[in-house]
Amino acid sequence: HCLRCNIRMVEIKKKRLVKLDDVARLAGVSQMTVSKALRGTGRISEKTIARVHAAAEELGYVKNFMAGSLRTQTSSFVGVIIPSASNEIFAEILSGINDQLRPHGLNTLIGESLFDGKVEEELIRTMLSFKPVGLILCGGLHHTENTIKLLNLRHCPSVQLWSPDKNFGDANIGPSHKAVGQLMAQHFLDRGYQHLGYIGAELGKDLCAEVRHKSFVDTLQEAGKTVVEVIDPNIPRQSQSGRELTRQLMEKYPKTDAIFYLNDAMAIGGTAWLYEQGISIPGQVAVAGFNGTSIGHTIRTRITTIDLSRHGIGMDAGNAIIQLAAGDETPLIIQTPIQLVQGNTT
Repeated sequence: HCLRCNIRMVEIKKKRLVKLDDVARLAGVSQMTVSKALRGTGRISEKTIARVHAAAEELGYVKNFMAGSLRTQTSSFVGVIIPSASNEIFAEILSGINDQLRPHGLNTLIGESLFDGKVEEELIRTMLSFKPVGLILCGGLHHTENTIKLLNLRHCPSVQLWSPDKNFGDANIGPSHKAVGQLMAQHFLDRGYQHLGYIGAELGKDLCAEVRHKSFVDTLQEAGKTVVEVIDPNIPRQSQSGRELTRQLMEKYPKTDAIFYLNDAMAIGGTAWLYEQGISIPGQVAVAGFNGTSIGHTIRTRITTIDLSRHGIGMDAGNAIIQLAAGDETPLIIQTPIQLVQGNTT
């Protein structure tokens, strides 16, 4: 923490937005040429167009769609990019974000990445063009090289949701997915289950789910247990998928006596299929999920799950953006507490 480092940090925080004339100077052409090259209009040589685009990429320049309409250097919104707005988890997180931002006169502009890195890249590029107060992104997906470059050159605070296991941006908020896997594995061990299974989907897209899966399997293997699993890389993580994958697992590994599902929705589907087959829960097969979304919908069957405050994650993210935008410090990692809630399925 030398004086030179502190001065450098102040300079980074005060970075101004890259403008058209910055690109023009670097490319050695006029602002008009830059404007035409980026818009693909006018008679400009391919060599010049390439030089302009290279300069824009190097500086992290993004086209300002609101040029001329803003009186201030930033807008009054925070860009939020999540995998799915219809997912109950992220709907609750968004509610928490808005609860923190609105009293400060800030609103959210929401984009859905659908766990697609290219979609996320385009959303980030578009949102940065509107000069947001900050960006809130979701961890757990593969960021493209261009996304990482854009974020490294950004001129606003950036907060990552859902994944504090990997540092990214100015703050990382969410549960430790490694701890989730360890907690459920230990629960199964404490209950004395011998033939353990895992059911999941789209792990290649959702890196957080993959961390939970690996931690669960590693913990059990360290205890001398073998884990059988059925994972489909293509189907959605929904109740119907849980039904189908449970059928596949039980037909292939009929001795399985406990199953950990990627989420509560898949656990609900798996539970329904087991009941339909006349399989006793937890007498013959135990069932457990993750994220706690089943708790509020319980009638008779209470699925064992690992719960956490989704709304709290959103509030922490909103608060972090407010602090960072004001030039204040915020912790790099804010870990959300997790809690195993034992229902009547284990």
